[in-house]
This record gives sequence, structure tokens and C-alpha cells, in this order.
Amino acid sequence: MKYPILPALLFFSLAAFSQDCSKALLRKKPGVWKAGLQGSIHNVSAPELAREKTVLSVVHKMIQANYSPTGCQVLYSTVFGKYPLPGQTYIADPYYFAMYFLRYLCDENSADKSKSYVDISTPTTVNIAANAIYSLNALYAANIPSDDFRGYLKLEKWPQKKDGAWFMGEVVEGDRGLPSEIKEYKWLITYNDTLPFVYLSRKEYLLIQKKRMEQTIKDEGASAFYNQFLKNINDQLNKSEAELSKPAVCPWNDEERFTGFVAEGTAGSFIAVKPNLNYYHKKLPGSSPQFFTVVYKISAGDPVFEENMTNIKKAVDFTILKNMLGK
Repeated sequence: MKYPILPALLFFSLAAFSQDCSKALLRKKPGVWKAGLQGSIHNVSAPELAREKTVLSVVHKMIQANYSPTGCQVLYSTVFGKYPLPGQTYIADPYYFAMYFLRYLCDENSADKSKSYVDISTPTTVNIAANAIYSLNALYAANIPSDDFRGYLKLEKWPQKKDGAWFMGEVVEGDRGLPSEIKEYKWLITYNDTLPFVYLSRKEYLLIQKKRMEQTIKDEGASAFYNQFLKNINDQLNKSEAELSKPAVCPWNDEERFTGFVAEGTAGSFIAVKPNLNYYHKKLPGSSPQFFTVVYKISAGDPVFEENMTNIKKAVDFTILKNMLGK
């Protein structure tokens, strides 16, 4: 009496698999973690590399313990290594763990309407880096060489103390103004609410610009053009010490000349900073995380991206990361 049931079950199963692909069902499909191509390993000793891999393994396990992908595959990879410039000394190694959210999508080009596939690229990512802020083009646990073209780094927004960490701001990375606008949110986890960088004063910035401009005039013989900007610099240098001690907030494209400082929050401006080498515990091995950056980047309007990003933010525990500093 049991045998006639089997054909019915088989028919039901075949019918279920022959249904058209459903975006709604794919969004609810359990996701998976998958190791992707691993990044470079450069200029890291074997003992340090082993310890750095342990740090990132702890980070990975922290996230996996509190987050399960839905409607996507999470491809993950790691990068280790540094590329010192002449005259540059690293106190701690930069390394990071990256996650890429690849959605399950219906294959509209297939004759089989039940077919689906894993997306091949994504604008939605999460990066957790030790000892580096890549958005500052880039800040490492190292000095800026004396012959560096710029002599400082460009910070887009003022850090704000929030949720036990520093919120480094929200930046539009692509598709500005569109429903799929891509935004990046940056966080910095540090020792005792201190920062691994310091702000350049207006005086420091002016002296750097003056030296560079005088060298350009010497190399190119273009004094007629640059003299107007040198005059602006010298006029500023004659201001009071109170004025010159203020942080340098500058127009983003005003580095080959100088027209003047701008107010905080001016569109298209940056804050000039440099590494704070006094921030670091210098007796620790290079593998020790001395600060973390956490960068969330998401393309808006997609329910898979939004649900997974909401859940992974809950899994990234800033307290755990802070407790790993200096270890």
C-alpha cells in the first residue's frame, strides 16, 4: 500500500524544480561562505604572518558566529604585506579581511526559466583592516617619507565619537543620486579613544606648500604663474599664531596652488593630517593590531544587500575588536 505514494512524491519534486525562478525565493535562500582568491603576501616574516593569520581568523569566526548569509554567497579573502618607500619605517604591519556579497540571481538569458546563478561581481563589500586606513591614500603605522610628493594625507570628514568607536563618515562612491547609489561608511577602532593621526596646522600646511611651490618654480621657471600663489601663502603666514594654529581645511584640488583655506564642512574640501607615531606601542611585534578600520560599502535599494548588511553590522562587534588591540 505504500508503493503508490512514491510516484506522487516524485511528481511533486519534479514539479517544484521545474517552476520558474523566483527572485523572492532566491532572496530567502540560505547563503554560503566561500574562500575566494587570496591576496598578496609581501615583506612579512613567517612568524609574523602566522600571527596575522590568527588575528584575521578570530575576526572571521566572530562574524560567522553571529551572521549567516541569506540570498547570496559571501566570498572572502585576505591580504598581508607592506611596501616600504625609501625613508619609511613601519611600526606595525597592515593586513585585512575582505568580504564580497554575491547575490543569487535568476538567469533571464536561459531557456530554462528555473535556472539561477551566483553574481560575478558586486558593489557591496565589507573590509576589516589592521593598522591601515586605506581611504587616506593611505595611512599606515609608518612615517611619511621626507621626499613624499604631498607631505600629508587627505581626510574627507571629521571623525565623530560614536558607539565606542570613531565614525569616519559617509561617502558616496558611485551612482550618485540614483536608486542604486553606492555609499561607504567608515569606522575606526583605536586605543583609549585616541587617533593614529594628527591634524596639520595651517602653518605646517603653508610651509609644505611654500617649499613645494618654490621647488616647482626652480624646476620649471614658471614664477610668473606661481608668484600669485606664493603671495597668498606669505600673506597667510603673516597672520596671528592663533589663526595659524587652526587645523588646515583646504579645497581638494588646490594643491598645486594656494587660494586660501575654507570653512569646515565646505563641499569639496579635505582636512590635512599626518601619522601620529606617538600613538603606537612600539615594543609590540609588527603583527599586533594597534587599530582596526571597518568599511561597509553598499549599493542601496537591493533587499539582499540591505538585509545582509544590516545583519553583518550586528555581527561585527567593536568591543571584541577593541579588546584585540595590542595583543
